[in-house]
Amino acid sequence: MVRLGLIAFANTGGLAIQTKRIATMLNPSRILVIDSSPFSKNKKQDFSFFKDYDYFVTKGFPKNYDIIKFIDGLTHVFTVENPYNFYLIHACKERGIKVICQTNYEFCENIYNSHLPIPDLFLMPSYWMIDEMRDKYGLDRVKYLSPPIDENEFKEAREKNKDTVGKTKFLHIIGTLAFHDRNGTLDLLRAVKKAKSDFKLVIRSQHKLPGKYLIKDPRVEYRIKDVKKNSDLYRNFDALILPRRYGGLSLTTNEALLSGLPVMMTDISPNNKLLPKEWLVPARKVGSFQARAVIDYYSVGIDELAEKIDSWCDFLPDKKQAYQLGIINFSMDILEPKYRELFK
Repeated sequence: MVRLGLIAFANTGGLAIQTKRIATMLNPSRILVIDSSPFSKNKKQDFSFFKDYDYFVTKGFPKNYDIIKFIDGLTHVFTVENPYNFYLIHACKERGIKVICQTNYEFCENIYNSHLPIPDLFLMPSYWMIDEMRDKYGLDRVKYLSPPIDENEFKEAREKNKDTVGKTKFLHIIGTLAFHDRNGTLDLLRAVKKAKSDFKLVIRSQHKLPGKYLIKDPRVEYRIKDVKKNSDLYRNFDALILPRRYGGLSLTTNEALLSGLPVMMTDISPNNKLLPKEWLVPARKVGSFQARAVIDYYSVGIDELAEKIDSWCDFLPDKKQAYQLGIINFSMDILEPKYRELFK
């Protein structure tokens, strides 16, 4: 009998959204919830989601005694990004418990720390850097499987987006500012200045933005606030523009597709594994930086992005195609059997 343990978050960030959806789909036997307030001071904690589960909360990253309490009686443990305490893998191996880590490449501490214990499976959430991970850890230890999304969560947004009229309404989501302007906001603002069409661009951020992210353009509106439901981000739009500068999981892209929004992105991995070629804009490598691993980052062609914005104002890609891409790749109903296979 499978007894699954999940490490989850309870804040307003992407990790919390990702782990709550996994909990909804897999109904784990026990959940260890990380109270991230010691290191995420701007993110509110809300533990009410977990009230119907067997769960307990650890303040900050789990201590060794938290891990012993958490894994007692489990057969499998599922964590995202990394183990948050590598004693987890050591303790699980001693007890014959399988550890699955749905890791983004840039947060994979094992890459440059060969002394650290390795999970039984690296479950990559996108195709970005998957070949490099397989070269390092082997085909059997590295698998692609996207985080699940319940399509019903975005049903209202899809309905609102079906028949928008008037000038084209674009959405850009910054979220939380990341290294080297990850979501390509500054490139987008440069392109907006060159775009000739009359459109509306709404830029959403969870936090107050530095001055360089602000432009005075009657076509641009800023909305700086959190929303109660992620689906509220995507209502009443025609498309998402997200010229990301490097890869990894993008819940924003995935959610936009399930909201029926075509997504304009840079022609880099994993975007070019998911989206039609005609939705992508050429980009060039401009540098590298080191997180847990060395990451190449890119800059979109500003003129090409401006031209793409203008062309989508004249002829928008099919919203039904966007939704179908979302269903095929991220639907909880489609992905659940693939997740269940991991625990056999």
